[in-house]
Amino acid sequence: MNNIFSLKRFAILFKKHTIEHYKGYLMSLGVLFGLLAISFGSSVFKSKMPVSIGNQMINYIVCLLLSGTIFTSNVFNNLGDKRKTIATLTLPASIFEKYMVGWVYSYLIFQILFTALFYALLFIISIMGNWPAGSVHYLDLFSADQKVYFVFPGYIILHAITLYGAIYFKKMHFIKTASSLFIIGLILWVLNDQVLEAVMGVKISGNPPFGGLSFNQNNQFYNLEMGDMYFKWTIILFMVLSAILWAASYFRLKEKQV
Repeated sequence: MNNIFSLKRFAILFKKHTIEHYKGYLMSLGVLFGLLAISFGSSVFKSKMPVSIGNQMINYIVCLLLSGTIFTSNVFNNLGDKRKTIATLTLPASIFEKYMVGWVYSYLIFQILFTALFYALLFIISIMGNWPAGSVHYLDLFSADQKVYFVFPGYIILHAITLYGAIYFKKMHFIKTASSLFIIGLILWVLNDQVLEAVMGVKISGNPPFGGLSFNQNNQFYNLEMGDMYFKWTIILFMVLSAILWAASYFRLKEKQV
């Protein structure tokens, strides 16, 4: 039998994890459903109109990224308790299979369930509102105009960072990971301004990393945007970084086995 991955062994482990945690996962989905319902409901109540596409976009992007990182940060919370850690690591399954269960739940299953929940709520609101058929519009995640699909590369990098933090830190995974990410992001932001100043020869401030360039010179405002090719390379960079962090998370979990 393969010591790294066995589909049968993985299926048994996945089933065990589901049985042990499905109640907590369902409660989390219920809380998420309630928060989305409050956000959409308040919008409908104020405007007396169906939920706008803009409102849908904001809620989908913000809630996916925030709730997804919180969920991911807790997917390996058993490792924060010595007794649970021993029970988890001594299960008759490879460390890769244990890692993949957490990865599948926090990356694949979460996004699918969140998206299904999001559209189910919009459908319920449209029925309850009894709006005219032509006035109800649903967010198209793959529309070339709204480009909501750019949230998925964002979720990938945040998931990879949070998953590593969930394994690296023993307690308060989300808070410690978020704090570390904030500090690293702040350092990159400052360094980005310094590098741009050295290259452009003008005073630069407030330009985020991996973005465009804006600056004032002689009371004239200039705004330089990244071209599509450079933006694609940035996405590729994030994908590579995410793959590295996923691999690092696995080896970090493997160290706990030893």
